Amino acid sequence: MNLPPAIIFINGDFNSLTQTTIATQLHLNEVITKTEFDARIFVDPNYPQNIALNFLRILVVLPSFQDTVNRELADIVLFFKQGMVSVERSRFGPPGLSLPIQRINIYDLLRDVGSSSVTILPITATSSPRSLWGIVVDQLADSSGVHDPNPDNIYNNKDFINRK
Repeated sequence: MNLPPAIIFINGDFNSLTQTTIATQLHLNEVITKTEFDARIFVDPNYPQNIALNFLRILVVLPSFQDTVNRELADIVLFFKQGMVSVERSRFGPPGLSLPIQRINIYDLLRDVGSSSVTILPITATSSPRSLWGIVVDQLADSSGVHDPNPDNIYNNKDFINRK
């Protein structure tokens, strides 16, 4: 199974241990600087498509969050501070999902930005984001009786209890 491709931008306010943790958690293929990323785009304008076609994940370390050149090419823009990573909503802010770096994974980050690279379960009218995106709530709210407990199980069935 291939992991989904992603170009991830992050601010550079972290040490090498944090970079290693993020690279491990997100199964990154490469960590590059913003200058190197811009140079690759200049040489090959199809570089983002090549990343997607080869199912690669690269982390681009930004020297400053004010640098908006080629920012629209990022699938995810992250802001790191004090062990927490926040997903920037529209690649420029405001922050969305925030997780400690030990708990981040590529699927959660891509789902939070609405990427087409991952499956996103729909939010139904009876669901909340904390209820497995409606799966459990839909079963509990079902009035058809399909998901009701079985009243004829071994504890309620007199024939089964009195068998010899």
